[in-house]
Amino acid sequence: MPLLVVVVTAHAGVIDTVTKRRAELIPADMRAQNFAKLGGEEVEVSSYRVEAQSTVGHLLAHIEALGRSTTSGVIILTDDQLPELVKSLGDIFSVNRFTPPADGKRIGNLISATLVKALRAYRYFNKRFNDLKYQQILRLPLRNFSAQEVADMRTACRDMLNRENYGLELDQLLARFRQRQRPKMASAYPTVYFVDDDGKHFSLGPERHARADTAKPPHNDFCVLGNAFRFGRRFDGTNHFNVSRDRDAPMAGNYSDCHNAQRSGRDARHLNMFSNDFF
Repeated sequence: MPLLVVVVTAHAGVIDTVTKRRAELIPADMRAQNFAKLGGEEVEVSSYRVEAQSTVGHLLAHIEALGRSTTSGVIILTDDQLPELVKSLGDIFSVNRFTPPADGKRIGNLISATLVKALRAYRYFNKRFNDLKYQQILRLPLRNFSAQEVADMRTACRDMLNRENYGLELDQLLARFRQRQRPKMASAYPTVYFVDDDGKHFSLGPERHARADTAKPPHNDFCVLGNAFRFGRRFDGTNHFNVSRDRDAPMAGNYSDCHNAQRSGRDARHLNMFSNDFF
């Protein structure tokens, strides 16, 4: 499955360069031996031309047309001509900012250098994501896991190519999350959970007896993509987190779902919650 890189800009020179020199923009050492440095994931570089009427929805349709459903991941490089992509898509794809070249600059060199930094950061993230002990952390439902670490993870993994020392920052963050691991106090079972500030216990289970709803409405493209990609990496969204409390106390209270609607946990002893927060 290829790794898709989409350059999102209104800059005619950048669009022209990406269109004409797609493969050349990827350094030879990364292309060597069938992209061995990227774990064998072939990189496909494309572009999206931002126009006056362009929206995030148009960009998502463009990515879908490129074969989003068959990609291992999606990286977006944006010069902010389509505003707030980091905010709107940053939890789903690997969205990174770049500064378009000034007149007279060698556009190909700038795009290639930006691409290298983005691929290196993503490669580090992907290595951690492929490790199951970290994948559970990186797939946590971001709206409902109440902890400062969630905000810090968004800061680190949105626009990751522009972090000063991304690898170190990510590893320190993962270590903080792991300090939240513990079994339930009033349980004979050895299951270890990630526990948030509200005492909710999260464990990514192997069960596949539930499915995240995808009907539109009430759901939207962000709901669907949020259960398939996290910070650019595709994952299997058919399993879910078991969310509960110590002593199996009821999950009373309201929780945000995948499109920010508030739903009650009522008297349920646990919730089947997917990575996009659908439950």
